[in-house]
Amino acid sequence: MRQYELMGILDPTLSDEDRTALLAEIDSELAENGLKKVSQDMWGVRDFAYKIRGSATGYYFLYVLEGDGQGIIPVTKLFNLKKNFWRFVFVRLDDGE
Repeated sequence: MRQYELMGILDPTLSDEDRTALLAEIDSELAENGLKKVSQDMWGVRDFAYKIRGSATGYYFLYVLEGDGQGIIPVTKLFNLKKNFWRFVFVRLDDGE
């Protein structure tokens, strides 16, 4: 299994309950598409270098995932539909090969 990082930025104006629900939805979609969450790091609200959707801040999180990579494309399509999930990027971690 390969490892991937998912860095995401959420709308910082979400309430704690809404943010928790959105992250639970993201976790569920990752699992349904064969990506297992190995670790998570919630960075919280951080400043942007430039404004996104009129905001100078965003709520950052970082997941380390494990999977064969086949689920990334379907998950990307689902993430693009979420209005409060502003930005995300998947990065394949070096597996020493």
